[in-house]
Amino acid sequence: AGASDDMLEAKGPGNLVVILDRSVCIGAADCVALAPMGFALDGSGKVRFVNPRAETEPRIWEAARRCPTDAILLEDHSGKSLYP
Repeated sequence: AGASDDMLEAKGPGNLVVILDRSVCIGAADCVALAPMGFALDGSGKVRFVNPRAETEPRIWEAARRCPTDAILLEDHSGKSLYP
């Protein structure tokens, strides 16, 4: 898996762009518990997208905040970092 496989990006609800840094994901699955329509773990125990637009903005924010390794990054549509 190269660096490009470690960073995934998708449009989220509202104005959010959700970026997953799979290189730091430890598979805690807090994001899956909080936003199961948005996130899942793949066969290697790393976060992947399901459909982040199906989740509410507060759930996506809470999933990002609860991630113990900050593997979920949030930006707005212009690329401005919102979290962490």
